[in-house]
Amino acid sequence: MSSSPTFLDPVILPLIKGESVLDVACGVGRWGNLIHTNHWEAGIPCPAVDGFDSFPPNVRTCAQRGCYRRVWEHRLPASLEGTWDTVLACEIIEHLPEEEAYRTVEMLESVATKRIIISTPNFLYLRGGADTDDGHNPDEAHLSHIPRSWFKKRGYEITGAGFGNPTNPFVKAIKGCRMRGQRMLGGLPYVFPSLGFLYVAHKDVG
Repeated sequence: MSSSPTFLDPVILPLIKGESVLDVACGVGRWGNLIHTNHWEAGIPCPAVDGFDSFPPNVRTCAQRGCYRRVWEHRLPASLEGTWDTVLACEIIEHLPEEEAYRTVEMLESVATKRIIISTPNFLYLRGGADTDDGHNPDEAHLSHIPRSWFKKRGYEITGAGFGNPTNPFVKAIKGCRMRGQRMLGGLPYVFPSLGFLYVAHKDVG
């Protein structure tokens, strides 16, 4: 994934835990930079951040940013060598076929020693590849959806992020009314995850 919406920042950053982080599908390095500058929001010293991506231009960009200890090219669901305190996988599992998405989550759990954090759309959101600043990236396609219920059964805590799940009746009604101050509803997904455009699943491991 090349980037992530800013409404994820206050949800993700306080969840970072430990001295090392793996940024899964690091894109152009958004999370590496944020962790480097805002790790204090998690109440921890700056952790070492490693990252990988399947799109070579993204790997080159991240390597030049100076916020990553190590960056390499890797394609999921291939296994990973090593372990990290926090494994952060923001908006990646929807880019994989369904069977590979489930296998990837299980594999990522195996390399996390303290916490795993995953974000993904709250609904089936299929699309093709996308044009980026570095050319067309076919891996930007959305191919599947994992429901919140699957993560709950695996012991994850769920938080919504970004008011705007287009399949939710309440969201549809609010959007349809064109109410003023819709941005003020941004905090509702924290309490009612079904309202979020994305959801964040996290759990402690080890």
